[in-house]
Amino acid sequence: MVKTFLTLTAPLLCAVSPLQSETPKLIVVVSVDQLRYDYLVRFKEHFGENGWKYFFRNGANFVNASFKHAINTTGPGHAALLSGTYGSTNGIIANDWYDRDRGGWMYCVEDRSVSLVGSKGEGRSPRNFIGSTFGDELLLRYGFAAKVLSVSNKDRAAILMGGKLASGVYWMKDSVFVTSTYYAADLPEWVRQFNHSGIIDAYFKKVWNKLLPPSAYRWLDEDDAPYEEDKDGVGRKFPHIITGKDSTRRTPSYYAALARSPFSAEILSAFAQRAIEAEQLGKRGVTDMLCVSFSGMDIVGHAFGPHSHEVMDMVVRLDAIIADFLSFLDRHVGLRSCVLVLMADHGVAPIPEYIKRTMPSADVGRVPVDSLKAFCTRALTRRFGEPQPDMPWIDAIVANNIYLNREVSSQPTMPPLDLVASTLADSLRTHAAIAAAYSRRELSSASASNVLAAKMQRSFHPLRSGDVMYALKPYWTEGTDQYGASHGEPYEYDAHVPLVFVGDGIRRGTFAVEASPVDIAPTLSALLGIEFPPGREGRVLIEALK
Repeated sequence: MVKTFLTLTAPLLCAVSPLQSETPKLIVVVSVDQLRYDYLVRFKEHFGENGWKYFFRNGANFVNASFKHAINTTGPGHAALLSGTYGSTNGIIANDWYDRDRGGWMYCVEDRSVSLVGSKGEGRSPRNFIGSTFGDELLLRYGFAAKVLSVSNKDRAAILMGGKLASGVYWMKDSVFVTSTYYAADLPEWVRQFNHSGIIDAYFKKVWNKLLPPSAYRWLDEDDAPYEEDKDGVGRKFPHIITGKDSTRRTPSYYAALARSPFSAEILSAFAQRAIEAEQLGKRGVTDMLCVSFSGMDIVGHAFGPHSHEVMDMVVRLDAIIADFLSFLDRHVGLRSCVLVLMADHGVAPIPEYIKRTMPSADVGRVPVDSLKAFCTRALTRRFGEPQPDMPWIDAIVANNIYLNREVSSQPTMPPLDLVASTLADSLRTHAAIAAAYSRRELSSASASNVLAAKMQRSFHPLRSGDVMYALKPYWTEGTDQYGASHGEPYEYDAHVPLVFVGDGIRRGTFAVEASPVDIAPTLSALLGIEFPPGREGRVLIEALK
């Protein structure tokens, strides 16, 4: 009886008692934007011993970790990573959504009440995020004596990982790293010095060559495929010279070209190392946390696709960058005194034209949003007739959400909104590119009819989502042109990501149990004996805990 009681209560005890023999000095969370899980398997023969392999050799590797929401994009992914919640709870349903009050789009970290610090531009903050993160709970645990810093090439990645109470959140904007007045009135001296060092501008005319011999790329698509995206002066074929559209001087296109290369990851790694030194992270008698999100993988992946030479070269170069970062961490803090987490915010779909080139009859393709809007308008007009002149049926289509014009349903001759939404969902299910469509009422119901519906429910927030939500068929993407790759659907190529823990209290091994990135926050909470973030949906990955 005693044995049975202890067996049943052991997972509960994990949540209130720290499982580490010693309190870690520093938690380091590394996210790589658009790092599909299979990249670390497909390209592993080209990795060194101290980068990606360090995590696999020393950590708990969850090979079956997938997001269980439908909208697999940067905002929702990073919001889920350290909150343990999905958009239905934390409100970050997509990178953008339609705000009915303003009659326009809302960016997930937009905040007009604050200003940028270090550059000009629109204000950014976590105000749209609902709840808290593991980092917020860590700060509360130590009475704000701990430090939580979050850095990225993208604003939404840094902000949503950092949470609402972060000590410092910084992201790259053209030639400088910036923050907002939500966090601080001015940049710390070390950030100003980094910006004045000229490191970002020093990459002008830098050449991105292939790192490996030609035979290493044999299982990939051809270099310079016609459906790769040629943008910002980068070109479609190696070598890529990083100048932007003007080879004689730095213009805004140079910074866009720099972001579309592995050099942006080198810069971010250097900035993160400077943060550790300047803020004395891991050397102050409490547990600090640093979040680092590398965004360049996402920008390269969008342009060239997951089967390109550029993506493979990017993953291999990131391996070396990660190895250098870990070496620095070992020298300045000691890896044995750290807890490390490696993950990603989403994956990416193959380029449709890449599939069609080999199999022209394949059921894949692209759906322009304008054509989808026209389809919806025709379907509703056939069923209910024309609304008043100059009054469209649809206000907006954003991130697989259709926002109906509610003024139409207020007309005496028109049906109620629920009937319009259910009719539209029924019509969308007949569209050649649509796998599923649900009305607001269906998504608000207590139970989901299948796995896909459950994922869509986790991406549905009653105050921010549309009146109808849809999912495209596998390997279909939204877009008007015939170039580049995309993501944002509920399928494994967009959802399956790496998830590895390393540190004292972590059991080494490879685990094929069902897992998700929303399990990171509760697992760290259990490991350190810190309160769970409120509303957390993830579980404690007890398989990884000693």
